[in-house]
Amino acid sequence: MNDTIQHTIVSRRTIRKFQPDDIPLHTIVDILEDAKWAPNHKLREPWEVMLYKGDGKGHLIEHIQESIARTEFDEEKAEKKKEKINQFIHNIPIHLLVTVKSATSEKERHEDFAATCAFIQNIQLLSWAKGLGVVWKTNGFIFDPIFREAMGLEPSDVIVGLLHIGKPAFIPNPKERKSIKNKLTIYDTQPKKQPSFF
Repeated sequence: MNDTIQHTIVSRRTIRKFQPDDIPLHTIVDILEDAKWAPNHKLREPWEVMLYKGDGKGHLIEHIQESIARTEFDEEKAEKKKEKINQFIHNIPIHLLVTVKSATSEKERHEDFAATCAFIQNIQLLSWAKGLGVVWKTNGFIFDPIFREAMGLEPSDVIVGLLHIGKPAFIPNPKERKSIKNKLTIYDTQPKKQPSFF
């Protein structure tokens, strides 16, 4: 695979179907060691990571299912969701719960959340460069205070996402992205929006 930064960024896809093959723990640790170089204010390195694999996945499944039972009032839907999450997590080799401690000031909270998102993007890109796929999930249970407590987190801790990692079983085709020109406002020597790029 071409290992240029540009190629990795553009070719990366969110993967939702994975092969069941085990991933060596050292591979994930190596990815995290490199991902930690994400920009972060005053080198606070605000992220924390919980890794679930093998039999350890049972702990994650149990507490997600309990959260579903608490928050889904339709019993039939709840049972379907619980079985779906059971199969989904069992069938994927690695799961990372990425969290950030809540700082005392709004400025630091903003900086630390943004830094942790950059850390997660590094994980996605580094994984892709090694032939692994990632899906970054923000399901409702990450906002459940009882779930967070069950995972050993403090009430003020924030779960930024649950990452599922494995070898892709299917790589989707790219979806069209809007030109950045639709999102870019340029200010040059005059304090007004430039009407054209050309």
